[in-house]
Amino acid sequence: MAEPVAEPSAEPSPDELPLADQFRQFAAAVEGDGAVTYAVICRGVAEDPELLALMEQAPLAQRRPNLLLAAVHFLLLGGVAHPLAAHYDTVRLVTGTTRAPPPPGADPVAELVADFRDFCLTKRAELLPLIAVRSTQTNEVGRCAALLPALCAIAASYGEGQPISLLDLGTSAGLNLLFDRYAYTYRQRADGAVLEAGADGSPVRLDCTVRGELAALPPLRPPPVAARAGLDRQPIDPDSEDAARWLLACQWPDNLPRFIRLRAALAIARTTTGRPAIFEGDLVDDLDAVAATIDDSRPLVVFHSWVAAYLSEGRQGELVRAVQALGATRLVHHLYAEAPNETRGLPTPPSPHPRPSSDLATALVHIGPGGAPPVRLADMHPHGIWLQWWAPA
Repeated sequence: MAEPVAEPSAEPSPDELPLADQFRQFAAAVEGDGAVTYAVICRGVAEDPELLALMEQAPLAQRRPNLLLAAVHFLLLGGVAHPLAAHYDTVRLVTGTTRAPPPPGADPVAELVADFRDFCLTKRAELLPLIAVRSTQTNEVGRCAALLPALCAIAASYGEGQPISLLDLGTSAGLNLLFDRYAYTYRQRADGAVLEAGADGSPVRLDCTVRGELAALPPLRPPPVAARAGLDRQPIDPDSEDAARWLLACQWPDNLPRFIRLRAALAIARTTTGRPAIFEGDLVDDLDAVAATIDDSRPLVVFHSWVAAYLSEGRQGELVRAVQALGATRLVHHLYAEAPNETRGLPTPPSPHPRPSSDLATALVHIGPGGAPPVRLADMHPHGIWLQWWAPA
């Protein structure tokens, strides 16, 4: 296989930045997606050494803004009383409360930053254990908007109706393994044309804007799935109230549609018969053992999204080689959706139209059996809001 090719980018990986700069960078990124609450909070944290010091309790790989934000959100969703709760749409939804209008002359930005700071310092005893042992768990089902056409394209190479098997690395609650239980609406940005796919009437509907032509997408008929398995260091049990709350806490507090969609996906996972087999273990070290539990008579698609960024560059290369090694004895495809500037150890070809910030694009790369070179299937928004499909149908 060709040597890994890094996405051209002048920007450093977040892990290469001081923590304060990580918070500033995160604020700018999420503000562009409408996450005003976290943008304000993160700019405040970046200037507060006492709050930044809380992150010293986190493992190095998890020392990112997302973890502190999720730990605070988790406590609020659990009913911890504090004025900060009034700023979070998700908490008000869960508790059924409303927010009183601010008094005349109030500064809502300063109030939010002050309330967040007070919460972190007064609830420090509850926060630190979470920061020390938890990890970011987004399990973003929106990425299935790109996963569906990618899996359809892979399955089509074997002929219509041929089953494939799935192994999701960093699977969390295994929600993306249930991609065929969701409904999809693809909207062409140019003229508003619409393409519907997936499970009609599903409570989880993914709405994705397609940049380019809808006709470029492969036929969107979900392939039969022979086996579904997931591997994660800290799997999420959708039946566990605590675990499900942590997954919800990793969402943004002012994006109610995404929060509600995740709750619906968790409900589907709880009621699905023949659930995916979820294994606890290391993505690299335990990959071979978990793959061995899946019948090797069907093509195996090993996939992951926004997971390799939490591995070192060297470990990313080991992951690629581990997946390739599986192909010595069976048909294996490696499919991933990762930010190229955070995953330089992966063999991601450059985008046909490189963007100013590769943080905003996610690569879907297919590595076929027999040492085939990687192919950039698509770019996409990290939450599946938009998709640019490059590969021919």
